Amino acid sequence: MIEGGFFVKKTTISSTVLPSSIAKKILVFEEVDSTNTTAKELARTGAEEGTVVIARRQNHGRGRFDRLWESPEGGLYLSIVLKPQVTVEKTSLLPLIAALSVCQTIKIFGPSATIRWPNDVLVHGKKIAGILLESETQRDKVSYVVVGIGVNLNIENTDFSSQIRSRSTSLKKEMKSSVDYEKFLQQFFQQFSSFYQLFVQEKFGRIIEEWKKHSDTIGKTIQITTSQDTFQGLAVDVDQSGFLLVKTTDGSLKKMTSGDCIYLNEL
Repeated sequence: MIEGGFFVKKTTISSTVLPSSIAKKILVFEEVDSTNTTAKELARTGAEEGTVVIARRQNHGRGRFDRLWESPEGGLYLSIVLKPQVTVEKTSLLPLIAALSVCQTIKIFGPSATIRWPNDVLVHGKKIAGILLESETQRDKVSYVVVGIGVNLNIENTDFSSQIRSRSTSLKKEMKSSVDYEKFLQQFFQQFSSFYQLFVQEKFGRIIEEWKKHSDTIGKTIQITTSQDTFQGLAVDVDQSGFLLVKTTDGSLKKMTSGDCIYLNEL
């Protein structure tokens, strides 16, 4: 149980205000279909920026391309409603902010984390967290953005399916002890608030600079798969919108806004 009333075990839903510049209102569920789906429904009906949906379990957690995100009890599953006054293009920086916030929070607890473009957080080369960004826009105006985050906290390796077990890890496994859920959550909100403040202030260069320090992708030969193409190349940089720049085998430079990224040594 989290003290202060905002997480009440065996209660279907409860709400409170956590002292954080980003978390204005927190809704906690024992189980939901997907925290992102719930957060989007709230955003569409007028939920304010800083509304956060947290669940102990998701029965249909989603990753990118509508893939299943395994959500056993013991993980941190949350979605944040944001309503930034920026162009649609700049929302591509929000997954970077989320990944940085997770990395910095994990570092506070001990392990060093890195980021695989575009949205995977790794510890010792294994996935410990993922981010899913979903938004609604009207012309070039952002109506809302929902940033979904899943972190493997107090999860045993046997809780993962055999398909992802060898590629996944948890903070409990890395630290060889359980993690205080509340402390991790509070530290995460602090980190996210700091990075989001930079975003609101349009200090995009600082966000990119910090992301590069944590990048596990820049400098590696990779394979990118999109809905239309698969190609290989060298990840050389990210631009000021967070798009990955890849030098392909024919010498051309491609700007990637999304796609699956695999390191060639993993193939």
